[in-house]
Amino acid sequence: MKNLDIDQLRSLVAIADCGNFSGAADRVHRTQSAVSQQMKKLELTTGTSLFEKQGRNHTLTSHGVHLVSYARQILGLNDQAMAYFTSPDMNGKVRLGVCDDYVRLVFNQILRGFSDKHPNIQLSVTSAASSRLHRMVSAGKLDIALINILQEETLPVEPLFQENLVWVKSKTLEWPVNKPMPLAIESQCRWGKMAISLLQARGISFQLTITAADFHGLTAAISSGLAVGLISSCTMTDEMEIIDLCTGTREQIVQTGIIRRPGIISPPINALAEHILQWNESLKRLGTPICE
Repeated sequence: MKNLDIDQLRSLVAIADCGNFSGAADRVHRTQSAVSQQMKKLELTTGTSLFEKQGRNHTLTSHGVHLVSYARQILGLNDQAMAYFTSPDMNGKVRLGVCDDYVRLVFNQILRGFSDKHPNIQLSVTSAASSRLHRMVSAGKLDIALINILQEETLPVEPLFQENLVWVKSKTLEWPVNKPMPLAIESQCRWGKMAISLLQARGISFQLTITAADFHGLTAAISSGLAVGLISSCTMTDEMEIIDLCTGTREQIVQTGIIRRPGIISPPINALAEHILQWNESLKRLGTPICE
């Protein structure tokens, strides 16, 4: 019986994830022609066509889709086994802090694959406002945290990506021009204080309608059409749309980065930090938007 090649399967999954051969080549650190040769060999091994050409693009056939599903399972088991034997001492607990804005991003994208690489590392995740997370890291209550700060702020972050603050509302929200704009803010968030200051500076009439206890309450209030809010562009939902209030928010750049517990050298903490940094670099290399 023939055996499937792990490297070829890894390239196949990369093609499925990236949608093209060039992006997959970047991910697996090979040339595009090398990836193409891998796929030809994989087709010979399986005895079937895995791709069909549509114009200038190659799309997966039904057999290709099935093989991608098997490939993910095979690669997952392979990577778990290799992690167990190549990093037998990499174990312990890492306390990760995540600012409320990026909880969904962290679980859906950033942490994907980490447990497969490091099955013996236990993660404990805490979500809170960035300012609180910074205090917790400084006090030794967290090992590492993903936070956001304004570009001009000076905190010891290892930078990841940048984005703008934007005014958003529900696509269904309308209010009379002679009425104050309904505003929602998060009680412990700096963006809430900034929102009030920006509106006051521009002389825009508003009424503080909702003060949410956390970010999830804030986005729920905005999405349901109860009020306007100021949030980072990455955290917009499908129910929201950007509005231009001419308050200069386009110049407000949010820097996202990671901070680590000072004075601690820990392989598990370093492994998680490196995983996050590699995720960020792969997106930059592929030109993939942070939030899709």
